[in-house]
Amino acid sequence: MSFQNSLKILQGSQEFKQFKAKHRNSFLFSAFFMLNSKLEVETQQLDYSVNKDKVGTFLVSDDGIEQKTDKIDSKSELSALDENIKIDIEKLKKIIEGDIKKKSLTEFHISKIFVVLQKINNVQLWNVTCLMDCLKILRLHVDCFSGKILENKEENLGDFMSFQKGNKK
Repeated sequence: MSFQNSLKILQGSQEFKQFKAKHRNSFLFSAFFMLNSKLEVETQQLDYSVNKDKVGTFLVSDDGIEQKTDKIDSKSELSALDENIKIDIEKLKKIIEGDIKKKSLTEFHISKIFVVLQKINNVQLWNVTCLMDCLKILRLHVDCFSGKILENKEENLGDFMSFQKGNKK
C-alpha cells in the first residue's frame, strides 16, 4: 500500500475523524513503512503531532485502523509534512533497487527495509534503512518530490557494536 492510499484510508476512518475533532491543530509529521525481503509493505504507520509532548499514532492495515496516543520527548520542533509527494512507495522501491545494483550489493539479500517520510533540517525526504544479510546496512535519503538521492551510505552493523576486551565474569 502506498503512502497516499494509507493516508486516504486513515483520513476517511471514524477513528481519525474523532481524533481530529478532539485535536483540531494536529498535523502529520511522520509516516513509517516497514518492507519485507520481497519489498512488500508489512507495516504502515502515520504519526500526528498533538502538541509539543504528545503524538497520535495510527497503524493502517487490512484489518482496520489502530490508534494510540503517546508522550514524546522531542528535542526539536516537529514540522508538518506536505502530503502531496511525487515519489511514493512504488517509485521509492525502484530507486532502492537501482541503488543496490549501482553499488554492486545484489549478492546481499535484503532482510527488512525501514522507510520514514519525515523532515530533516527542513527538507522533506524518505529516510531509508535497508538491513541486509552479512550485517550490511544501506542508508538513503531520497527527495520525496524529485526522487533524487540526497545521501547514500553503506555501513556494516559490526561498526556499531563495541566489544570489551578483558576478563569475563
